[in-house]
Amino acid sequence: MKIAIGIDVHKEKCATFAVYAGKEEPRKKNLDFLERFNADFRRFPSDAAGMVGLTNRLHGQDAYILIENSTKSRDVYWMLTNLGFRVTVAHAADLYRITRSKTKNDDNDAAELAGYMRRRLMREIEFAVAHMPSREVLVQRELCRFDINDRNDLTALKKQIRSHLLIRGMKLSRDYSDITCVLALRELKATGDHILILDAAKAESIKARKSQTEKMIRYRMEGNRMFDIVWSVPGFGILSAAYVTCMADDMTRFVDGRAFAASAGITPKLDESADRPKNCGISRRGDPGLRRLLCQATFVHINHADSFISEKYKRLKANGKHHNEALVACANSMARMIWAMVTHDRKYSADPTVMAVTRYLADSDEIEDEMEAAQTE
Repeated sequence: MKIAIGIDVHKEKCATFAVYAGKEEPRKKNLDFLERFNADFRRFPSDAAGMVGLTNRLHGQDAYILIENSTKSRDVYWMLTNLGFRVTVAHAADLYRITRSKTKNDDNDAAELAGYMRRRLMREIEFAVAHMPSREVLVQRELCRFDINDRNDLTALKKQIRSHLLIRGMKLSRDYSDITCVLALRELKATGDHILILDAAKAESIKARKSQTEKMIRYRMEGNRMFDIVWSVPGFGILSAAYVTCMADDMTRFVDGRAFAASAGITPKLDESADRPKNCGISRRGDPGLRRLLCQATFVHINHADSFISEKYKRLKANGKHHNEALVACANSMARMIWAMVTHDRKYSADPTVMAVTRYLADSDEIEDEMEAAQTE
């Protein structure tokens, strides 16, 4: 029997619902099986034992499973795939019957997922299928996000330190561009201020962890051709090149450079209301970390490398575009260029001095401050 199954995945339990998906009318024994299945597996454990139990019950059935894309769903996807199931993962944003429902609960969500899967088997395409990375790529992503979180914490800590100094009317021997550099931290500890001493210790801890994480990322990316290609572009550091690599994962799944840029949410939305199409702001779909790091790498690139991208930035600024608009437009071009380079297996050719400067800036703690300052110009 051909069955469409929707599984609403949660950390401890999964909600499940199955519907008949055959072309002919279902027989009574088919309906009886589905009724018993839906009663027994209305809730079942999200662990390996639960998935094995699901497998045993569905033995001999032609089952097709749909789940929403989430962090937990990736574990479930690999467990079910390894057990021989055909599993489809949908982008949650496309599942309007669920996201816009006024009767949203786990049971209804599972039933809607089953309906989506049944209609897809009948060639009704209502959602985009999410790409499911390998376990190795998932580890790479987690390491990169660990580093991103540390960078965010360090940025917040810098603002906290500067705010504390201002409120207390305190000044260091000079105005450090990086308030967490070695000399600045030494002075902060010497002030005797308990808050500043704790902040300095926290900054040292974060920076040490960042250094260790980046070494792990570099080790994981050893021999990765896509990483080597992205890292060859002026403006990309270890983190940004690694994150672009593991988020793209397989560049062949994008039909062209625009599709890759769209996956990062840096292509314009299109408003076709009243048959008068017009471009709006960027879509902001996809991973915000990828979008942010692409813009950061592009920022370093346009300020320190000569290319068609940096020329485009100058042209847009000369035409009256705001810095942010011009930067995002150039990040779009950067994404398209990366797609072309990876697709054609070509590295970027840049002056070694330019590469050294841009790689240092891309991985430095000051780049966030420079980008923030540029937005106010």
